[in-house]
Amino acid sequence: MKRLYEKTIIETCLKQTKFESVMRDFQTHLFVTQYEKGEFVTTPLQKEHLFQIIIQGSLSIYFIRDDGSVYSLTNSQKNDLLGEMEIFSHQTSNVYAEANDDLTCLALSIETSKDALLENCRFLQLICESLAQKMESVTTIDAAPASLKQRVLTYMMYKCNEGELKGLQQAAFHLNCSARQLQRILNQHEADGAVIKTGKGTYRLERYR
Repeated sequence: MKRLYEKTIIETCLKQTKFESVMRDFQTHLFVTQYEKGEFVTTPLQKEHLFQIIIQGSLSIYFIRDDGSVYSLTNSQKNDLLGEMEIFSHQTSNVYAEANDDLTCLALSIETSKDALLENCRFLQLICESLAQKMESVTTIDAAPASLKQRVLTYMMYKCNEGELKGLQQAAFHLNCSARQLQRILNQHEADGAVIKTGKGTYRLERYR
């Protein structure tokens, strides 16, 4: 990540964002950040928290579950905001933001600017609108299945050709469980009539019969 403090560059970025009138109130706090494709923009481990407005490029925001699986939250682009929650809380989370391509943002340090941000009504209105939009986006994403038993059926339905699971070891790896666990769950589904055993280590969803 590069930081640019040249006034002409900051002015150019200000004129490119639709939030120019609001952000001019913090002009003395502003700088420009640049990220390369694939570079992390935010991670749970970073020590300094920034509020950033995307000027050019795009990024992906995703959540890493405890089992190591990735839960995509949203894709952000020009005029989207980053770091709104950090203005109010610095709690560690499992959310990452990664640049999809070369990325330019207008930024300020939350730590050094926090009082000014919280005292500005127009800025707080901007934050509320952004958080409401993100909440609406997140709530439209289907929740991950709660149990491994349900995830096995989902995996067979969407990830296996014609609903047929072949090879316990490979499937167990993708499901982040042991082959023994997977075998036990498949036995349960077979007893329930949800799947049919078609060969050694091979099972098919009953609906594909």
